[in-house]
Amino acid sequence: MKHKTTKVLGGALLLAALTLSTAAFGEWQASGKANPYANRTPAPPAQTTPQDGVQTATIEVTGKGFEPASLKLQVGTPAKVTFTRKTDETCAKEVVIKDYNLKRALPLDEAVTLEFTPRKGEFSFACGMNMLKGKLIVE
Repeated sequence: MKHKTTKVLGGALLLAALTLSTAAFGEWQASGKANPYANRTPAPPAQTTPQDGVQTATIEVTGKGFEPASLKLQVGTPAKVTFTRKTDETCAKEVVIKDYNLKRALPLDEAVTLEFTPRKGEFSFACGMNMLKGKLIVE
């Protein structure tokens, strides 16, 4: 009998959570506020700043994600991309560039610089959970 009670209680809790989530979604829709992530037009890729044969750029992690979300780099020229996490509101506690085997923790309000030599193509970078994403465009 104990297992049936657990299943019924678990089901009731799940139903209550779904009901609350649906109610919150309905309130958000009724409020007339725009979804901040819907229909967002991506900003053009940010350009790097060349300095002593190295291209440099800075990306901040904010409540909106990576800003800028895309970065244009030159192929073959060493790059230093600095990430600074400015918020605790997202899951972006680290940055991963899988194609370059780079993964670094992003402590709050501390600059973390990744150094690599870009090769031609488009490469993504993301938070450790792969939920917030950005793009490196290398030409």
